[in-house]
Amino acid sequence: MSFARYTIKDTRPALALVTGGRSGIGKAIAEKIATFPFIDNVLLVSRSIQSKDVEGNPKFVAVAADIGTEQGRSTILQQVESLSAGKSKPLRFLVHCAGIIDPIKSILDVTQDEWRKAMLVNVEGPILLSTALYPYLSDRTTAGRILHVSSGAAHGPPPVGWAAYGISKAAFFQASKTLDKEFTELGGTVRVSSFKPGVVDTDMQGTIRGAPKETMPVVETFRTLKSNVVPASHGEPQARPPPKGALDSPDNVAFFAEWMLLGTEDDEFANRDDPNEYDIRAKELFPKWIPPENLPRD
Repeated sequence: MSFARYTIKDTRPALALVTGGRSGIGKAIAEKIATFPFIDNVLLVSRSIQSKDVEGNPKFVAVAADIGTEQGRSTILQQVESLSAGKSKPLRFLVHCAGIIDPIKSILDVTQDEWRKAMLVNVEGPILLSTALYPYLSDRTTAGRILHVSSGAAHGPPPVGWAAYGISKAAFFQASKTLDKEFTELGGTVRVSSFKPGVVDTDMQGTIRGAPKETMPVVETFRTLKSNVVPASHGEPQARPPPKGALDSPDNVAFFAEWMLLGTEDDEFANRDDPNEYDIRAKELFPKWIPPENLPRD
């Protein structure tokens, strides 16, 4: 059940695109966006996605492409061009969820190829895809929105073993601020924002828990988080505060993304005057995306 207070007034038929859309946070956000009545199609981008992964939702379009390659971005661009009918149907939302945490190892052992791959997938690919899709996002009446799914690892030193991930995610966060400033000051209508989703039960968490203690000394902390599973709610899911000492669900993160995409004015969405980014765990934001009956009583 959605609680977001919609501020978007332009409900012309439009498109959305989610990278990393095959599973986890990406898939959950794609499913949430598909419930928006004015969205005709949601393109789910992943290197390994197949048609069977999007069965059951007529709005979904599977796009097997690697955003880190020029060929992959060209494939995505062709799909957007085809579905937009010559830009008559704008790309309203671009959500960047794709990312890798590998390699998990000491910074002394990270090879040049490993550094380049982390930067390619986590930073370079998303930036170049955003700029390539800019003409489809930029509309004279309504601003297209680009949303970066960030990480707490972008702020301050991350756990030992996450050097490539933390540094690339810091650059990814900086990219959101830089793109929004350039797009608006150059006269465009595209706005860009970023948020930290907290610690979520995804495939990446599985990779983290599988790391040896020798390369990631705090691995037991993440294994404990997995063991403290929050029971699934009965009936239709509702937004709730992120759990403490346990993994959150991708579906809960999607409620927060819904508020950002639909429940904010352009300047609020971009959060431009704040040097930080939105955080799903910020208590002052809870009333904006969580129904009153689920708010903490303390």
